[in-house]
Amino acid sequence: MKRKDDPTSKSRETDQYILNNVLAYGLRRDFTVIIKQPAVFRKMSLEGVTDNDAGLADLSLITKYRLYRHNTPEYTLGVASTVGLEIPTGTDEFSSKTWDLIPGVFTSWRKGRWSSDLSIAYAWNGFSDEGVGGRDPGDELSVDWALAYQFSVGHRADTSLFPVIELSYKNIDADELNGDAVTNTGESVLYVSPGIKFAKSSFVVEALVQIPVWQEQDGLQLERGVGSILGIRYLF
Repeated sequence: MKRKDDPTSKSRETDQYILNNVLAYGLRRDFTVIIKQPAVFRKMSLEGVTDNDAGLADLSLITKYRLYRHNTPEYTLGVASTVGLEIPTGTDEFSSKTWDLIPGVFTSWRKGRWSSDLSIAYAWNGFSDEGVGGRDPGDELSVDWALAYQFSVGHRADTSLFPVIELSYKNIDADELNGDAVTNTGESVLYVSPGIKFAKSSFVVEALVQIPVWQEQDGLQLERGVGSILGIRYLF
């Protein structure tokens, strides 16, 4: 992720790389537990001086429960609820310092070679405590919708290519301190992300380019630039 276009004269710029290590295990057919541990590298520039930081971000524990599943010869529709808990275990530079609760809902639809996924999540940041200095971090709303089409590769049915287009909206409320909004916090952004997915048996590789087509930053914050996502999954 890149942040640039400094509205001040300080020539600020930030590049951030996040490696999300995720392990998911199905306890039952309708219930899955997930652990996510991000590792972060960040490069920040200010008036020509560059500073590098690296470390672990907060650990997340997530549960996913299947609420509804409908299979027909024409299509498949599924709905699941998710509940995440972000624990302030990260290093000082990359930890929110608060316990964050993240409920959400996930829907999937399949018809022939077409597939669509929609997820909505609300992060209640600092739901049981406050941040450093009594600062209440702003809550986050995330909406992601993806559409893909499957192309089979070769004579065997275990290899496929999927062109993907994804729309993502994120709204982050301003932080609060003593009931007042904190200056230069809070933002809204809309991404359009074209990409490709390759799947062979239990191995999946996905790549997206995140293009911010609209954004609104509160105060003198850096704007979000074009970013990218690379994902590698193995199903066992």
